[in-house]
Amino acid sequence: MPDSAAPVPPSPPASRQVRRAAARQAARRAQRQARHPLPLAPLAPPARAAVGPADPAPPLADTVLQWVEAALQEQGHARPLCKRLALLVAGLLSGDRGTPSGVAHAAFTLGVGTAQQEPSVARRVARLLDDPQLDPARLLPDLAAALLPSLLAEVCRAHDHSIGTGPGHDGHHGRWIGVRLIVDETTHTDQTHVLVVGLAYRGTVVPLGVRTWPQTTALPERAYWSAVGHLLWEVQAQLPPVLRAHVLVLADRGYGVPTMLDLLAALGWHWVVRVQGQTRLRFPDGTERALRTLVAGPGTLWTGYTALPTDAPEAAAAGAPLPVFKRAGWRALHVVAAWADGQAEPWLLVTTLPATPARLADYAARWAIERLFLAWKSHGWDLEAVRRPTPPRLARLLTGYVVATWWLLAAALPVAQAHLDALARPAARGPRRPVQLRLPLFPPSPPAPAKRSLLTYGRQVFQQLPGRTTTPPLCWTFPDWDAPTWAVQCQQVYHGLAS
Repeated sequence: MPDSAAPVPPSPPASRQVRRAAARQAARRAQRQARHPLPLAPLAPPARAAVGPADPAPPLADTVLQWVEAALQEQGHARPLCKRLALLVAGLLSGDRGTPSGVAHAAFTLGVGTAQQEPSVARRVARLLDDPQLDPARLLPDLAAALLPSLLAEVCRAHDHSIGTGPGHDGHHGRWIGVRLIVDETTHTDQTHVLVVGLAYRGTVVPLGVRTWPQTTALPERAYWSAVGHLLWEVQAQLPPVLRAHVLVLADRGYGVPTMLDLLAALGWHWVVRVQGQTRLRFPDGTERALRTLVAGPGTLWTGYTALPTDAPEAAAAGAPLPVFKRAGWRALHVVAAWADGQAEPWLLVTTLPATPARLADYAARWAIERLFLAWKSHGWDLEAVRRPTPPRLARLLTGYVVATWWLLAAALPVAQAHLDALARPAARGPRRPVQLRLPLFPPSPPAPAKRSLLTYGRQVFQQLPGRTTTPPLCWTFPDWDAPTWAVQCQQVYHGLAS
């Protein structure tokens, strides 16, 4: 060990390439902040919500490495692999862009490793993305299995107190929903297909698994559904055992096919899935109709509780499932069809839960994954700027995206709780004096904290703190899993409507 009192040799001057890259990054940051200005001075997080490093906090890269090692070394992963993943995650958290060059610049700024030149760190990141041990199928199951018992501790306690404890899926306990799992896809430019599965949480998604494959190449027969099924079984193994039978899957029309629903049934999960309009429905009198004919136009709703007009003496029993998917030999499912005013087409949903208007609110939660994709793309790490990656290299980069997203949410929660406490203080003083309500055309504007997502707050926390010397307070026990989206929750607390 060198003597701590020895003089530190001066660092070599930065090359012209490094100076130009730093100038470009500063210009991009100024443009981003002009479009999305930082909020007012962040509120002090409450002590009960902060579960982070001791004061003084260690550097961000050291904290990430310790966290990764604690999760992976017990599973037999080597320390060099932990260091590579920690470099990737720390670079994403402290940087503006999620490209390999952006990660390298942020890691060099943090002082990760012993490299004296940024190109050395860039070469290390390039080698990192060629490491098959960083594939999401190898790392994310072990990381999520170690993390989810803490993240879902509140849901596990709710399971223990749920009403009714009948065996299997009978009674209220069998229909109790613990977590909502969203399945959806996105693309990287027009070259790579990305499948993501994650937990819905307050208007965003906690990603748990990803898969990638070429978008312009036909997959072998059944390969797609094999990949989807493998990922779903992988996610089920990550969940705490008490919650594995209490999952509600939300998915769009691409997954509204019998193959997908059979996979979900094999896992013992409930689902609310949108289907195509030509899907056939059969009534007890033997008549068949396409689901798109159940709602005549905007403003109409059909839940199966009111029998369709028919001359036959038989009618559908209230609350009974009906056969759907004629070509697949029929599946007994509940159906909800709704056509909202102002929409071009209706929502046609099939579900294993009772067909009530509440299923519409369940399916609406699926939109949360679009917020995650925005945070990975144009409103965050700029995934689209990664140039011509192969699907395996993109998958390894996305492994870092998934883990870094967990950290963004953990850093956002203390700030979010402080905002909720501040919004609740005026409500605690009692109802405000009567004011003239606006017309329905002009709904009341949301409070200021509601205008940013939790992922945006997490990014701002890391941008405002010197990651080279500090780690922000973190909350790894996620609260309020049954809360609405963050924006709605802020409005409810602000107006004193939260329970």
